[in-house]
Amino acid sequence: MFVAAVTYPLTFLAAALFSLPMDRRTILSSIIVSPITTIKDISDVSNANKIDSIGSTEPWSIILPLEHSSGGTNSVRVTLSYKPTSALFGSRMYIPKKIYKVIVDTGSPYLVIADGMEYASYVEIASPTEKQRMLPPILEYISGLLEEEVPYQLKESSYGPTEEIYGSKKGSIEWRESLVQLRDERLTKNIVVGVLDKGLTEESGGPLLGLVKNSNYNSEKVQLRPTFLEQEGEISSFQIDSPNRQMTLASGKSLIPNDTKSVIPMVDLRPLGDFVEHYACNVKELQLDGTIFTPENITSSSDGRMRRIVAVFDSGLTGCLLTQPLWDALQQKGMNLSRVKSIDVGVCTEHEHLGKHEDTKRSIFNFHADESKNPFFNLSPISLDWFDEEESAPYVVVLGQTFLTQGILTVDIDDRRATFVVE
Repeated sequence: MFVAAVTYPLTFLAAALFSLPMDRRTILSSIIVSPITTIKDISDVSNANKIDSIGSTEPWSIILPLEHSSGGTNSVRVTLSYKPTSALFGSRMYIPKKIYKVIVDTGSPYLVIADGMEYASYVEIASPTEKQRMLPPILEYISGLLEEEVPYQLKESSYGPTEEIYGSKKGSIEWRESLVQLRDERLTKNIVVGVLDKGLTEESGGPLLGLVKNSNYNSEKVQLRPTFLEQEGEISSFQIDSPNRQMTLASGKSLIPNDTKSVIPMVDLRPLGDFVEHYACNVKELQLDGTIFTPENITSSSDGRMRRIVAVFDSGLTGCLLTQPLWDALQQKGMNLSRVKSIDVGVCTEHEHLGKHEDTKRSIFNFHADESKNPFFNLSPISLDWFDEEESAPYVVVLGQTFLTQGILTVDIDDRRATFVVE
């Protein structure tokens, strides 16, 4: 977290450096905040808070610590700067900030927060100007006597509210601007963030850091807003290491070693109508309690055409979801899905890169989950409005923490390649 070069009382340092959940009044009192008379744009903040990007062309990577969240998901700390405010007589400028624990979500595109779900709130003092330093002490004293609470208001953006879908629930998002900090100045930028309504907050589980980078600007399903990674710009690869509790973001390089054999090629679902480029791959076979299903033996379309199966990585999801058409087709095949105790999803790999005499079984990588071993085991249906033609759309298996909590997921976004290493 960035801290301005000023002197803070001990109680404030504890809140800022260690994110203790202190209320705003306690922190304000500890730094003798003066009453507010004007609201200023974020660009007025001191040099220490400028939002210029590094602009480096050299490859880099950043490791962020992960924290446990509900349902086996992982979260990172994100600090948002609210509108800076000036004290009475302009003697000081204060920057209200909130720290959020946001769930790392490979299944959504935006950084969204939920009002009232911050981890901690505090106020940072900007470096005073020469004029402010020349004010007589009596004015500072009067300011202290007339102390008021600093308002926490995000700056308006150029984007109006939108109706969005999380899971299968629709709701509203207000779009605001904020300086966003993630422990490293290369990830410190002024970007557009979403504020979830109550319904979407309940569906999402709280604030989310969406890692889906690319939108489908030909789609008319939703009013698209800039994704978090589109605004960060440089990030081309990420890795979520659940067992070791860390996430890596990289620019200008791959996080997949050159000698990796089980590389999973990803497929782009946007030509079929998906409004963003979800991280998806082709499924060769789906095993439920040992019964094997393939695209060839699951046929439920009216004209008998084969529908392929795709898997989507979703680290913001607790369990495993099957789209309703796939759920219905499996039940028609005699599966009692409410009693399934093990799931095995075999996805296609870059087997063409293997030697001619190597075992052809390497063309499938298996994601496995078992009720007896995984506390996050869950299988449920979901309705998704992703595709333009439902009858010919692929069946979708959404791989959540039922699978992903077991290992390390690495995604090269621009090259559309992924790996998963079980630990």
